Amino acid sequence: MNSHKSVLLKSIGIIKPNFHAFTARFHRKLVESDISMNTLTAEQFNEKSYILYCTLERIIKNIDNPSSVAPFLSHHLQFLKKLNIQQSDIKPLTDIFYVTLVEHLGRFFNEESHLAWRKVLTYFERYTNDTLFNVSNVVCLTQISKQKQSNNN
Repeated sequence: MNSHKSVLLKSIGIIKPNFHAFTARFHRKLVESDISMNTLTAEQFNEKSYILYCTLERIIKNIDNPSSVAPFLSHHLQFLKKLNIQQSDIKPLTDIFYVTLVEHLGRFFNEESHLAWRKVLTYFERYTNDTLFNVSNVVCLTQISKQKQSNNN
């Protein structure tokens, strides 16, 4: 992922001067969505804006060292857990974040940005599913083999 690090840092650098506008847009989209987790009020969300920015920046700066990002991300995922996030909310949450990025970055959002953010958001989805819901996209070959055997019987 480190090949995308500079692109990701550039993206958040563009957003930084007006990060409150970014988070306001992100919040508005969350409220309008059919996401089931509890959403904060606009004022509460605005108060968390700086924390969101710092979290993004720290994760991106350390993206090439997942072992240092994991505990930090796990800590911040507890906030989503307190908001009663459901597994079905994770993909829409990242999609809404992505759409907000595209809109906010405008002409600065290109193919390279797309690839970099998709990779990071996919990592976030997988890590969140595993950490909060003990769901993994890793398939155990022995499980598949046993399942095939039971289906054949």
